[in-house]
Amino acid sequence: MNKYRLKPILLLILLMLVSIFSAFSQADTTKTKKTSFAVYPALGSSPETGFMYGIIAFMVLKDKDGEANEFYRPTSISPYFLYTQKKQVLSALDIDVYLKNGLNINTIIRYFNFPDFFYGIGNQTDPDHRELYTDRFYRVSGRVMKPVNQNLFVGLLYDLQYNDIRKVIVGGDLENSNAIGIDGGRNMGIGPGLLYDSRNSTLYPTDGTFLNAGITLFNEGFAGQYNYASYLLDYRKYMKLLSKKNILALQFRANFTSGTNMPFYKLPKLGGDDRLRGLSHKNLYIDRQSYFLQAEVRQELFWRFGGVVFAGMGDVASGLGDFSWNNNRFIYGLGGRFQALKDEKMNIRLDIGFTDNGQSAFYLSVREAF
Repeated sequence: MNKYRLKPILLLILLMLVSIFSAFSQADTTKTKKTSFAVYPALGSSPETGFMYGIIAFMVLKDKDGEANEFYRPTSISPYFLYTQKKQVLSALDIDVYLKNGLNINTIIRYFNFPDFFYGIGNQTDPDHRELYTDRFYRVSGRVMKPVNQNLFVGLLYDLQYNDIRKVIVGGDLENSNAIGIDGGRNMGIGPGLLYDSRNSTLYPTDGTFLNAGITLFNEGFAGQYNYASYLLDYRKYMKLLSKKNILALQFRANFTSGTNMPFYKLPKLGGDDRLRGLSHKNLYIDRQSYFLQAEVRQELFWRFGGVVFAGMGDVASGLGDFSWNNNRFIYGLGGRFQALKDEKMNIRLDIGFTDNGQSAFYLSVREAF
């Protein structure tokens, strides 16, 4: 790894350390602050990475005085750094901050240097037919939301990303696909968002509703290189089953787009560790429109261990009128959970999923899928 590739990694690690130090400083100077913190070695695997190893940390900050505030929710910070069998670098920082006035600042920072696969576009792609390319990208995305009342928030969504697409095979499938964005570039988006959140916990909800909806407008006027719009609807419901140790979680998510100048790597997709777990690669089914729904039963077992079973279905299409029941992919699977923090319900999860057409995938990740 040369020194130029190392710089952004060091910068992100520094940012993680600063965030952690700031959080500790805040906790130490205020008696009402309570901080839970843990660091773990990370070992795992996914279809996109193969075997991976690194380090992951968890931090939750609570304000005892803030609990009397109707807007109060705990702040959580999760940094990680991983290196994979396929020589990929994955470094990230997830921050979900709630201020005393209820303002929510949710930020996801990513730096990936990622040999990746292109399967084509649409819902008829072949899991066994793929082409390798390299995508090095930086991304900062999230939301800034102001409370209207205890459960309703309004504000802005943002998505800033730079991709450096390299090692595209001359005359290969990606080059010949007429896909937009094979040279990478800047995607700069911002737009209005609405959030409804009546969950009883942001870390491990067992009751309540979550609705995240918004429009992100990407435009050259924002210093980007592409012009398109992305529309998001993410609905989740949580409820107890029989006892407080058994939870049913439901999710419906739709991601639609408009515009003719959208890079292929930003197209909506079905796969990944928080979507339809079981698809052999997150990029296998991508297109301009997507939707999926999934259900998961979560069960506390013993000590800090738990287990889940899950199932789901979804599809991608080029237009809203092109969805077909016959094209849906169905997934099912099970997983294990380990509570990373002794006093907080923030889990490390291990999932294995399967599909109706014989695919399977194995994931190690942080927090619940939804």
